[in-house]
Amino acid sequence: MKDDSESAAQAHITGERRLLLASPRGFCAGVERAIETVEQALARHGTPVYVRRAIVHNRSVVRSLEDQGAIFVQEIDEIPKGAIAILSAHGSAKTVKRVARKRELRVVDAICPLVAKVHAEVEGWFRQGRHVLLIGHVGHPEIVGTLGQVPAGAISVLSQAADLDGLGLPTNTAVAYAVQTTFAAREADDVIAAIKTQFADCVGPRSSDICYATTNRQAAIEAIAPGCDLVIVVGDAMSSNGHRLVEVSRAAGCAQVQLVSDPKDIAEEILLHARTIGLTAAASTPESAISLVIDHLQKHGFEPREVPGLQETVRFKPVALEWLDGISPSASMDERATRLRRDVDTLLDAAIGNAPGRSDRLAEALRYACIGVGKRFRTMLVAAVAELVGGSYRQALRIGAAIECVHAQSLIHDDLPCMDDDDLRRGRPTLHRKFDEATAVLAGEALLALAFEILADPRTHPDGARRAKLVLSLSRAVGQDGLAGGQMMDLFPPTQPSRDYVLACEARKTGAVNRRANGDRDRRAIGDQGLMRAYAVAGWRRA
Repeated sequence: MKDDSESAAQAHITGERRLLLASPRGFCAGVERAIETVEQALARHGTPVYVRRAIVHNRSVVRSLEDQGAIFVQEIDEIPKGAIAILSAHGSAKTVKRVARKRELRVVDAICPLVAKVHAEVEGWFRQGRHVLLIGHVGHPEIVGTLGQVPAGAISVLSQAADLDGLGLPTNTAVAYAVQTTFAAREADDVIAAIKTQFADCVGPRSSDICYATTNRQAAIEAIAPGCDLVIVVGDAMSSNGHRLVEVSRAAGCAQVQLVSDPKDIAEEILLHARTIGLTAAASTPESAISLVIDHLQKHGFEPREVPGLQETVRFKPVALEWLDGISPSASMDERATRLRRDVDTLLDAAIGNAPGRSDRLAEALRYACIGVGKRFRTMLVAAVAELVGGSYRQALRIGAAIECVHAQSLIHDDLPCMDDDDLRRGRPTLHRKFDEATAVLAGEALLALAFEILADPRTHPDGARRAKLVLSLSRAVGQDGLAGGQMMDLFPPTQPSRDYVLACEARKTGAVNRRANGDRDRRAIGDQGLMRAYAVAGWRRA
């Protein structure tokens, strides 16, 4: 099969007019997620829903959302107190969120997960004492938002290798680099090489910061451009992604490149002399705009041909909107924890139920053990992590409730005379003192069963395979290698237990439950710093 450049040459000989369609092109998963966030907020809560800045860099998308009732503003202080405010996919500075909290806004952060990754990297390097070199375009919203994650002066922005000379940083400075997600990949590589040459103590991200969609679209048009008389990039004039596609096309060897938002922007005289046109579209360009340009070119005699390319399968979890029905994430940690405790108690009370034929005494014992007690620390952690990755609050609540059942069961058994033989728990009589030992044992067994019943319920997750994985994970956390095994180590320790033995014992007990609840992370993540980091990023902190 002839490659695209050979086909283009043949087109010149025969006079045939071809339109080579780069693939992939147009919307990416992050853009789709951001637009859907606004549309779902409008569908769920009606107008007004306010959006700070352009949700994505495309004016036709903004106009479409305005037609549905969205109100776009430049700054947070333009939004009425207590209203719903959606932050753009490009990311926002921390000061923006602080102002939103002061105005008691119900904030939805539609930040692209890949931009959020850059924010987390920058914050981490700042805490390590490194100076961050941010490769990107000064003034771009993503750069402004990233700068706003750390104190002023902690980051230097550079768009080319030559900018290093003006920074005035000693060569022994400990630095780290990050890259704007829509930056040109080849240009970024040049700047990174220069940084590594100049600074011996230099670290960077584990994986590229540049968005997969940016890289894929640049690679696709780069392969086509050398054999084209003209490359048309469909995108908005304010799209950084679109401008980078223009630059990549020119660098690949196509002298005539146009960025257009609709057919009216295409210079007709250029079409007269073109035989092969390459077409791509920025990641923020809707399919409707692309189709209009393709139709226009077809009317001028250009025959569209889809050029095979990568199939993008990336999908991001939708932004959770359940909390809009209740308390805002801008509320204090105390307010959020109060709501969560109430929600967990309601869920557990309903799960225990009052079905006819059941033992009222056993149900009363279950409620005594797990409702209205404890700080709900485990559920709070699950909810914080779910919010961090855009998960569902309601689903996280059910997973947390299952873990609370296991925790309550472990306390019941731990208090029994054959274990620690305690009379009081949280200032109240332990369950076997309040009721009796037999009821305590049965209540513990019933709570363990209830935990798995909650996880296996379709309301916890619609995907049966996911529910099975949750059940398997919790089973391992409470079995021989988890809670039960750790309790045995606690009951029958060696004469002189080592530090490693004590740590292993604790890690197998509630530590195992915490790890399984939150993705089986490394044990070191279940310390105060790891937990506080999850809360801070997800918004679980005092206002």
